[in-house]
Amino acid sequence: MTENSSLSQLASTATENEPNNSFTTRQYLPSGISTVYGQLESGDLDFLTISGLDSGSLFNVEVNSDTFDPILGLLDNSGDILVISDDSADNSVIPILTGIVPANGSLNFAVSGFKDDTFAGNHFQSGSYTLSLKSFTLPESSVNPTIINGSFETDDFTGWTTIGSTSIETSAFGTCPTEGTFQALLSTGGATFSDAIIETFLGLEAGSLDNLGNGDVTQGSAIRQTFTANAGDILTVDWNFLTNEGAQVFPHNDFSFVSISSQSELADTTFSSSVTSLTTQFFEETGFQTFSFTIPTTGTYTLGLGVADVGDDSIDSGLLIDNVTLISVSDPVLY
Repeated sequence: MTENSSLSQLASTATENEPNNSFTTRQYLPSGISTVYGQLESGDLDFLTISGLDSGSLFNVEVNSDTFDPILGLLDNSGDILVISDDSADNSVIPILTGIVPANGSLNFAVSGFKDDTFAGNHFQSGSYTLSLKSFTLPESSVNPTIINGSFETDDFTGWTTIGSTSIETSAFGTCPTEGTFQALLSTGGATFSDAIIETFLGLEAGSLDNLGNGDVTQGSAIRQTFTANAGDILTVDWNFLTNEGAQVFPHNDFSFVSISSQSELADTTFSSSVTSLTTQFFEETGFQTFSFTIPTTGTYTLGLGVADVGDDSIDSGLLIDNVTLISVSDPVLY
């Protein structure tokens, strides 16, 4: 799910009905369905098609169960598996998938039990589940006269636009903010989006994230803010990259990045000054560092900040952001 996007929770519910244990016998659900209540038995599969969605919109779908560990699949119109989700994050057993609604406005899903990653019915799981679907379109950026809510002290993302797995944290997270009470966390675990969608969201050229040289970016999360600034103004951002990957070069070198005028890496899993994180949900962190950028010419700029998963979607990394400040050259100097 995203914050500050044009998110539309679809209106209706439906109950999963048998027989629907093959793609050929899948259950077709009408336009407007947002929630499906289902029941899975040992060796059972549920295939569902939800139609009437807006072509080109983004979607987020997840399956929750209190009684078994589900697996969720997205299939093409021939029944071939496009992508599978088992656990969406290191500390979660909820499968989540995201993507773009195709031209026909329909999405095909399959639900099965733990370890049945071929959707052949090879599982012994049983119990009830809920499949939840949300769709949304990315909003246009509003232009702020300066950086707004740079320390997230509104306890939300006011002034920012977000995509993916984002949250507001306090010192209870395990690392203290550098300014005030709150800080933003971006994670590669949860409802994250593909590199192509992240690049579109940030206005980057296709392939920009792969071109940073860390490997094949699979998914990530990002925030952005568009603002006006004068030549010579200085933008600073406090950031802390966290990861569970360990020191990797290829193929799982997760990284964090910043984009303004162009994109550049903040840190990856090989960052030389990383330390063991004893208090957060991540194994390692860089500790807070400061990024600085001098505005070259007066105009409008978009600041993007993100974290990316490389080579897999199974081990999480994160990025803490705080104290985003625009220092104006016109501000008086105090002596």
